[in-house]
Amino acid sequence: MRFRTHITAAVALFLMVNLIHPVNSLINGALLAGTGSVLPDILDFLAGRHRGIGHTLLILPPLLLLSLRSPGIGVPLLVGVSSHLTLDLFTVRGCPLLYPLNDTPYHCLRRNRRIRTGTAGEWAILSFLLVVTVVASLLSVGAFDDEINSSMQNSKGESGTRTLTVDIQVDADRDVNVTAHHTNGSECVLVDYPDD
Repeated sequence: MRFRTHITAAVALFLMVNLIHPVNSLINGALLAGTGSVLPDILDFLAGRHRGIGHTLLILPPLLLLSLRSPGIGVPLLVGVSSHLTLDLFTVRGCPLLYPLNDTPYHCLRRNRRIRTGTAGEWAILSFLLVVTVVASLLSVGAFDDEINSSMQNSKGESGTRTLTVDIQVDADRDVNVTAHHTNGSECVLVDYPDD
């Protein structure tokens, strides 16, 4: 598949993962996931063999360790690489997951249903992924919060409460602590200046 399809899939998957378990800012995470999505092809280019070492399961353990050590960097990269390998399983050429032990390309589809790069099949997948990316982006920035909160109302008319707390510490000549609370549309900002 082409870079555009791999990048779109990685960004869509990262946005969905970040909705469930936030690990990074949307922009940084999307950029890292997009980078991770082309990492297998870059590694193969450097190694001199396409669908080689970059398209194997060997690339995943270091990324898993990085995800545990630094989730803000590791998780988006892991999502990007995983989405790349998964998409390549649907292509005609497949993905040699066990390389260098075994050169056999693995596939998810029967031979007549596999996707050729640059064909209408890939464009259909890209179109679907773009829709998923837009919806996941809108969910990530809270565009549907009012609809979600109104659907969460129970029979007593109570609505679900969503709270966002941000703590900022600024060191400019003296320490200043700022705490902002956001609960269902109402905001409270507390500023704590230390005594001199």
